[in-house]
Amino acid sequence: MSAIAQGLVYNPMAILQGRKKVTIPFRYVHNFILLDVKIYGILPVQFILDTGAEHIILFKREYTDLIQVPYDKRIPILGSDLSREIFALITRNGLIEVSGLAPRPYDMLVLEEDYFNLDEMIGTPVAGLIGGGFFKNFIIQIDYRKNRLILHDPAYFKMPSDYISLPLQIKTNKPYIHAEANLQDGTVVQVDLLVDTGAGIPLLLHNNTHPSLHLPDQYIRGKLGMGLGGYLEGYIGRLYQLSLGQISFPDVLTSYQDLDESWLLDKDRYRNGIMGNQLLSRFNVIFDYNRSQLLLKPYRKRQLAFTMDRSGIVFFAYGQEFNRFVVQDVLENSPASEVDIQPDDILIKIQGIPSRMFTLDGINQILQKSPGKRVRLVIERSGHLLQRDLYLRDLI
Repeated sequence: MSAIAQGLVYNPMAILQGRKKVTIPFRYVHNFILLDVKIYGILPVQFILDTGAEHIILFKREYTDLIQVPYDKRIPILGSDLSREIFALITRNGLIEVSGLAPRPYDMLVLEEDYFNLDEMIGTPVAGLIGGGFFKNFIIQIDYRKNRLILHDPAYFKMPSDYISLPLQIKTNKPYIHAEANLQDGTVVQVDLLVDTGAGIPLLLHNNTHPSLHLPDQYIRGKLGMGLGGYLEGYIGRLYQLSLGQISFPDVLTSYQDLDESWLLDKDRYRNGIMGNQLLSRFNVIFDYNRSQLLLKPYRKRQLAFTMDRSGIVFFAYGQEFNRFVVQDVLENSPASEVDIQPDDILIKIQGIPSRMFTLDGINQILQKSPGKRVRLVIERSGHLLQRDLYLRDLI
């Protein structure tokens, strides 16, 4: 039994309030699925839907302190590098309300500090995450195109004929899938991947989990994303091909990071990598935890290329409206570094338009445009306005 209880067993029909299925809208921001949630019947917040997490986690302790929620105990949990310990407090039987579902009590982990800082990273307030285990008694359908989560009562769910079925392994309420990774040098590796809607990347591989896994010849060092305790540091390159049953993805943008040695010995946490939203969002996805299967319906007959930032700039969003953009990091040997863009520079204009008119995702979309595209920036540094013209190019 884990340090935090898994909650009671609920009748799906009761939670769905007598319906066979419930549709829940979500926002898809910066490759994260954001759900509107109310905690303790009082506080409306946004939570990330995270099938790679087992529990409900609140990032912002000030919320529970404000309403004087009692804490049961303090426990250590692992940070983003899979080795650093950070601490959380357990609250018991707090009401969790998701649109369309009957409220129910659930235990929650409250981080002692907001180690994520996801608000600035994705440009919208995020209070926590809700693990896939919260919905495990349902058939979970994610329609990325229509931005909706559909929960089906398993007793009434009929298997659709136009979906591809792939077997899942469920460990500690987390789904894992078997795949075939074709490396650039022709090596073929069988890998087990965590299917993780809480990851805003296409694919991550842990090099030290298999003797044949290794970095490609061309890669860049960078920050892979934000997790518990800070940034995930590692490398970014391309996999020649990833295959899931009969579905193949060529030239997959792939992050590489070693797995902590202690996880290699733990059968419940062992994995070769993670499959995230940038790959999953190419499908209408159905998780069937009861039958241990993943159902996929491609949105396109032919898979589009995986693209990434072509500037070398990592922006964070600040301010009440999250429309003040500050350079957080600049990749070496990138178009941005070559024109002297520096951390802490403030973006004033992009392509002649005031930056406050954009969202963070809108800024990033401009920086992913075609190679050779000129992007004109006006930045503020130490009170001075500077103009910089950079020409986008593929970094890998």
